[in-house]
Amino acid sequence: MSGPTDPVDAAALLDSGMVSLPDAVASVDEVTRAGGERVLVVRAAGGLAVDVLPDRGLDLGPVWWGGVPVAWRSPNPVDPGPGWGWEERFRGGLLATCGPDNIGEPRGASGQHGTHHLTSAYEVRWWRERTASALEVHVSGSVAHTSLGGARIIVERHVVVPTGTPWVHVRDVVRNVGDRPVGVPLLYHVNLGAPLLRPGARLRVPYRDHVTREPLPAGRHPLELPSPAVGLEPVVAEHRGPTTTGERASAVLTGTGAGVEVVVEWPVATLPRLNTWAWPAERAWVLGVEPSNAPLFGPERDGWAAGAPVLEPGAEWQTGVSVGLRPAPGDEPRQEEQGR
Repeated sequence: MSGPTDPVDAAALLDSGMVSLPDAVASVDEVTRAGGERVLVVRAAGGLAVDVLPDRGLDLGPVWWGGVPVAWRSPNPVDPGPGWGWEERFRGGLLATCGPDNIGEPRGASGQHGTHHLTSAYEVRWWRERTASALEVHVSGSVAHTSLGGARIIVERHVVVPTGTPWVHVRDVVRNVGDRPVGVPLLYHVNLGAPLLRPGARLRVPYRDHVTREPLPAGRHPLELPSPAVGLEPVVAEHRGPTTTGERASAVLTGTGAGVEVVVEWPVATLPRLNTWAWPAERAWVLGVEPSNAPLFGPERDGWAAGAPVLEPGAEWQTGVSVGLRPAPGDEPRQEEQGR
């Protein structure tokens, strides 16, 4: 199993006359799926094929690399719509954004993992930009989390899919356009699945230790999945003791068997925490990588802002997440971080 290995220089293809239109190497199709869901299907030569979802806050659905699926798909074939909870409406995909009103279990009037992933974006547009050797597809739009007498948070999202390299970048500006301070929890729920995720693959994270939400089942580790089996419970963990000193942190899925590693990157200033979700149940086999700015569980959630940082009126944060593939360095000794 492998994808393309030679980089594609889309600019050179256009300049040489070997292709006539930018759409030949960086295409966007605006489609409506069964049930009325709008999708922007982005295909980048030498890069990724990405479904961008305007009706789900410009989150990312199925993602493919050289004919290989990268993102996990949930067992839910359809979204049953309003009135149902996260467990029934979650369809997977590469990215589901949680917040900005809640992450984790339901809290007060806010449902599990908040509203962003179920809120339609507005002023959505797309365009292409040329760089020295690539074309980039850009998708932008805004997602409003506002009420007349309550919080008013706007998320301005910008998705970038380049040719020539298998990456997708999600860049958010989170603004408080209201007149009161607001606790704004955010969590980027990145979902990895088979075939790149396989028994024996391991997630390498820049943290020394972890704490789990529930007692860890015997023989399990938060950063690995055993073979699928009926009845295996999910393990939710927060990773602590950061070891990175740069502006960005990364979690790396190794041992994919495809000659590549899957990399999830995020800015540590605005997303200082990392959670993982490892669920090896048969037909629901998934590893979630979840950079966040607030606690997903524990006593820190008991305060008025549930442990989230407070965004003052008129203030903004710049944050986001990137997901990509890079060549694996070869057969390495197994990593033994986190006390294994």
